[in-house]
Amino acid sequence: PYETKKRTVIFGGHDTWLKAIRPMLPGVKFVDTSQYAFNPELIRNADVVWVQNNCISHTQYGNIVKQTRQHGIQLRYFGYASAEKCAEQLVDWDQRE
Repeated sequence: PYETKKRTVIFGGHDTWLKAIRPMLPGVKFVDTSQYAFNPELIRNADVVWVQNNCISHTQYGNIVKQTRQHGIQLRYFGYASAEKCAEQLVDWDQRE
């Protein structure tokens, strides 16, 4: 498991992806977009927001982008479908920042 340096929120991802990645990143707030009513406070309280695009509605994505821009929150995108690869991507980024 890896504890991020920044307050991190992740939106999206299939159930199996979420189940696999959560134990790897215990300090991260995960938002299951299939059961989510948009709450802008989740973004305002974050240092960085990550999006797994393969499981998120256009409306939710638009709301996330709007809020990150309004509040100057960094927005990052996962480049993989694999939970392990996504965790590695986030850890690599977090360690460089």
